[in-house]
Amino acid sequence: MQEHRDPTIQADPSLVLALPPAVFELLVARVSEQVMARLSPEPEGWVGVAEAARHLGCKRQRIYDLVCRRAVTGIPHRKEGTRLLFKLSALDRWIDAGGAA
Repeated sequence: MQEHRDPTIQADPSLVLALPPAVFELLVARVSEQVMARLSPEPEGWVGVAEAARHLGCKRQRIYDLVCRRAVTGIPHRKEGTRLLFKLSALDRWIDAGGAA
């Protein structure tokens, strides 16, 4: 069911702008897309050691040390070949749970 929209825009009581319905609908659609894009969180990507260290406020070597002692520290990460990758939200949860950088 399509709702009826008034194709007039009134920003100032002395100024009224009447738009053709097709233009008004296009404008509403584009504004809606922009609003939804800003409200929808971007999918979180994986970051490398340098970004993880910057996020945790420590040196890169500390990240490598924590990964080597994973059984003790439990720092969340994954390996792709020789690269270590981290999700910032997982690092935040790890810190909140008592992990120490």
